[in-house]
Amino acid sequence: MNLIKTNDAKCRDCYKCVRHCPVKAISIKSNQDESQVHVKVLDESCIHDGLCTSICPQKAKVVVSLLEKVKELLNSESGMVVASVAPSFPSAIPLDDPGLFPSLLRRLGFSYVGQTAVGAELIALEHRQLNAPGPVISSACPVVVNLVEQYYPHLIPYLSPLVSPMVAHGRYLKTRFPGCTVVFIGPCIAKIGEAMSEEVRDAVDYVLGFNEVWDWIKEENVDLKEIPKAGFDGYTPGPARLFPVEGGQLLASYMSTDIIDRGVQAVSGLDNCTTLFKNFTPATIEQRPGFTELLACSGGCLGGPCAASADDIYLKRIKLMDYYSYNVQWEQPLNHRMEKLSMPADLLYRKYRDRKVNLPVPDEGQIKDILAMSDKFEPGDELNCGACGFDTCREKAIAVYQGKAEPQMCIPFMRKRAESLSNMVLHALSDGVIIVGEDLTIQEINPAAEKIFDCAGSVIGQKLDKLIDPSEFIRVFKEMTIVKSSICYLSNKMVTRQIIFPLGNRAVGIFTDITAELRKQKELQLVKTQTIQRAREVIKKQMTVAQVIAGLLGETTAETKVQLNQLINLMKEDGVEEKERKE
Repeated sequence: MNLIKTNDAKCRDCYKCVRHCPVKAISIKSNQDESQVHVKVLDESCIHDGLCTSICPQKAKVVVSLLEKVKELLNSESGMVVASVAPSFPSAIPLDDPGLFPSLLRRLGFSYVGQTAVGAELIALEHRQLNAPGPVISSACPVVVNLVEQYYPHLIPYLSPLVSPMVAHGRYLKTRFPGCTVVFIGPCIAKIGEAMSEEVRDAVDYVLGFNEVWDWIKEENVDLKEIPKAGFDGYTPGPARLFPVEGGQLLASYMSTDIIDRGVQAVSGLDNCTTLFKNFTPATIEQRPGFTELLACSGGCLGGPCAASADDIYLKRIKLMDYYSYNVQWEQPLNHRMEKLSMPADLLYRKYRDRKVNLPVPDEGQIKDILAMSDKFEPGDELNCGACGFDTCREKAIAVYQGKAEPQMCIPFMRKRAESLSNMVLHALSDGVIIVGEDLTIQEINPAAEKIFDCAGSVIGQKLDKLIDPSEFIRVFKEMTIVKSSICYLSNKMVTRQIIFPLGNRAVGIFTDITAELRKQKELQLVKTQTIQRAREVIKKQMTVAQVIAGLLGETTAETKVQLNQLINLMKEDGVEEKERKE
């Protein structure tokens, strides 16, 4: 089961998770056309420290949630549901009064709310009975246990054989309340994996983060003023409540907390833990202290990734100490407390197993071939900049061989390739391009621009006013806006249409030679004008002809009318004379 997944829709391929992952348990895969990258957390290699979930700027890393299952369990009323609350809660929950938290959990439906510090005290007390030879590494932190089992399995013999406080408390609760369901609430992602692990899966049924529970409380719209303040159920532990801070286990186990005591050591922070393990060699065994308390998160569990409070680690420590000081209950003699708290000792012990993932390792020739994919042919080409997330170019090459990375993850190489591609496009453009800096110095000019302005590439580094009027560029820098215009350059009788726009602290001018276009427009306009003139002349001639024809027609019509009238009159006179003769 993958505890941490990536939301591909939110991921922006920034490689920040790769850079910060202490064990590089992240795989980067591109699709065939390199248009999309898929980032995956490799659960078999992940130690579940949760750092990637905290530092991801896009919040693309998602932790598996068991909250809905817990809600269903509480709503079903199928049995007793017990909450085991990690001792870092005063600093992890943003409450003015942390004492309200147990009551809030009861309001959510938990029938019993106990402190995980009870388990821590059981561990602290049992640790006093240990007679382990050689140096002992604490096992309270599941991230530390994962780190040893998966990456330093040769150190397993030095791990404390005792279970973690969560497991101890879970088994204690199930001994006291047979058949109950235990829900652990804390700041740690690794606790989810620990609760599911084969060795201790009998102790805790569900794990929730403080952030999940706090969101749940807010969803319920609980009025804090109506919540009565009530303490935790069951036994009240003493200094074991300080297990979350560096040196807390030493104090709870009544070991020396003197910083100059070479018999004990307290270490927090994953980088520090890793450094210690790397140097934990047979040659240095005798120099190691008898007991080393290790907490993976810097500052201890107060820095866990599932806290709901946004306070820094120093404010969190103060809040925890304030709550502890106010509720201190450990003035009683140690023997008296041991009598109150009892549990079969065998339930406090566990075994470990070698979980190291053996990945293939390339030979020197294969590493060189992979380096060559990103133009690294000589040692001097290996920048070791770490931008890809790996400390060295060779580390990344090994990750590529193991299928965890891509050659294209090299930022300098991709930038070089992008610049080469952009230069190819720039030089292939038919439009002229000039790029200038804020001081109006020409930084780039393409061949088309050189042809338009009849200049050579030697103008790079010179002032723009040596080539053209810079006034439009000055306007772009001043107003930070796009300027469009058409300008006639008298020097070469050329007209250009130009667009100038800001690009960071530079300005880019794109010039299109429209001289020929304008010349054609003028020629076309001349043809149109001449055609219209000729049409007008033809019309005028036609009108003149029509008028002449009309005049001639008018004259002949009048003459015809006169002749016809004369003929009619003549015919009438002949008819009258004929009639008179007959009579």
